[in-house]
Amino acid sequence: MYKLTLSAIVLSTILILSACKDDSSTAPSLSEDQSTVLQKTSNMTKSNGQVSVVSTNRINNGAHWEVKVYMPGDGGLVKFEYFVSNNELKEIKGLTPSFDYEVEPGNNLINYSAAKQISLGAVSGSIIEWKLEFDLSDNMWQYRFQIISGGNDWEVRLNAANGNVVRIKN
Repeated sequence: MYKLTLSAIVLSTILILSACKDDSSTAPSLSEDQSTVLQKTSNMTKSNGQVSVVSTNRINNGAHWEVKVYMPGDGGLVKFEYFVSNNELKEIKGLTPSFDYEVEPGNNLINYSAAKQISLGAVSGSIIEWKLEFDLSDNMWQYRFQIISGGNDWEVRLNAANGNVVRIKN
């Protein structure tokens, strides 16, 4: 009986220790979809791995991937959102000033720095927020810039395919 009890204790100890062992082969890995959206984000930032990924999460009841990154340069925080169903871009949004970085969304859309320059040419001031999204009402990809100018808050919308100003709202 003593040998049986001792064997059970030794076996239990071995099982517990092996379960607690730090084994990198059992560490969680990125899903294929997460890897895809991270690669797409890296391609759009042309950062060669210099961006610092803050988070990669499924949001809106799992319908979208959200990737937040600190950009090179001033380290501004930018959110990239993708549809989970096909990993295609839903929107890009600059969250923190000074917005001094580059984003190249591809898909025959103008890059962020060109859109920023056009918007600031339309309304001179300071950008407080920007985003790129597909506008269903206008049926086109649009950049939207929130600009403070002369104490007023302006929204400048650009056609993201050609850079034309779509509208300016105060």
